[in-house]
Amino acid sequence: MAVLDMSEISPQPYSPLFDSISDWILEQTLTNGELTDTVKGLGQKLVAGGIPVSRLAVGGMLLHPIIGAMDVFWEAKTDLVRRADVPREMFQTEEFRNAPFFYLTAKSEPTLRAHLETGDVEPEFPIYERFRKEGVTDYLAYFYSYGDSNRTVWQDIAAAFGGVSISISTRRAGGFTAFEIERLNALTKTLAVAVRSRSTYELSRNLLDTYLGALSGEMVLDGTIERGDGRLIDCVLWYCDLRGSTRLAAELSQDDYLELLNNYYSDTADAVMEHGGDVLLYIGDAVFAIFPIDNETRPKSDMARAAMGAARDAMGRVARRNGERASAGIPPVDFGISLHYGQVMYGNIGTQRRLNFSVTGSAANEVVRLEGFRKLLGCQVIVSSEFKEICGQPLVHLGRHDAAGIVGGLEAYTFEDLAPGTPAKENQS
Repeated sequence: MAVLDMSEISPQPYSPLFDSISDWILEQTLTNGELTDTVKGLGQKLVAGGIPVSRLAVGGMLLHPIIGAMDVFWEAKTDLVRRADVPREMFQTEEFRNAPFFYLTAKSEPTLRAHLETGDVEPEFPIYERFRKEGVTDYLAYFYSYGDSNRTVWQDIAAAFGGVSISISTRRAGGFTAFEIERLNALTKTLAVAVRSRSTYELSRNLLDTYLGALSGEMVLDGTIERGDGRLIDCVLWYCDLRGSTRLAAELSQDDYLELLNNYYSDTADAVMEHGGDVLLYIGDAVFAIFPIDNETRPKSDMARAAMGAARDAMGRVARRNGERASAGIPPVDFGISLHYGQVMYGNIGTQRRLNFSVTGSAANEVVRLEGFRKLLGCQVIVSSEFKEICGQPLVHLGRHDAAGIVGGLEAYTFEDLAPGTPAKENQS
């Protein structure tokens, strides 16, 4: 039988090895240690105890808007462990649907054995051919459901996929013994609890990072969650705003407009994050971000340089995307960027039932006002006099201009190659 029938395996005597490993896994569950360390440690302990495991694979579904699951693999031959975050689209691929774990979920079977050496394999899956070439003689697969089969979680992912998947392979002649299979079956249940615990923590961290930003998410996990908690921080402020959004919304279909917005956010916000910035808010069609300053690890001059790099990177990405839009007959995206330096109150504000991490203070207002000069000055990037003092780069002065709510207005500057009347350069990324 390919599906393991545990009733056919006679009870085995007490095993100090497996019981000690089970206790060790439970200890790992109580910590916030990395799952990769748990999987690697488990493989090492099994091999050290005389169980010839050649490969461990552990996966846990993540209810995340982008990531579908996290998979961890350990190879005994190299003693290396690696982790992969699997996109949700994976669940729709033919490769996944023709694999052991899809079979287990579809058949509501918890376990499966492929005794590749003897040919006791039913059903056959394409991945088994690769295992045979690698010398695998026996393969065990387990799936422990979260019990959500009757609840809709995501529209594109069946609730039955919610659970922990585990596979164990060996290259030993004869494969696993009945004793080993019984003990591994019990051990994987304990491991599944550890994976569920870790995936829940991963979900919390990923969702906080995704919806609040890396800095805000870290503050929540560190316990800075009470209403009114906050601190003064020095930072470079980065703000960009999409121009002509009302016109684009009227000209494009809903799906095309949402795709345009998502591409615009990807081109701008990703540029910020890849340069070490933290995206705090999407305000309508604007991106508000900061580059927090630490005198030892994130000096202000370096954060200014990073913010300038993110601005040029975003401009280059959008320019390339506009080239693709032009070929498809789609209107281009036009946007402006403002850069500022100052101190803001960064913290948790809102009501008792709905809180938000945000920044407040005059600097936050000023960076938005700066970007509003773009149409008047005809420049895609506007920076403040405070930013000019820390950036260490030559800038072009654009004068002082009135700004709503700001006494005396604001000084405006821009990059030398972006000043009015300067020929555009082909590559500003």
